[in-house]
Amino acid sequence: MSEKENEQKAPKPTVRFTKQQFLKSANFTQVEKYVLSAVLKDNETYTLDQAKKIVEDYKKKAVK
Repeated sequence: MSEKENEQKAPKPTVRFTKQQFLKSANFTQVEKYVLSAVLKDNETYTLDQAKKIVEDYKKKAVK
């Protein structure tokens, strides 16, 4: 295998962010940031996909 083929097959590192980074991000609306501030834990990191899924799941949640 050539070096180029090895680079293509190597898994890419997953970029993870803290709660504070998401709250400062331009990727989310103010309402979505409010949801993230309530749901995400301070001492954990999340991928962008995880954060988006958390917001979507929260939107689909039934009102009690």
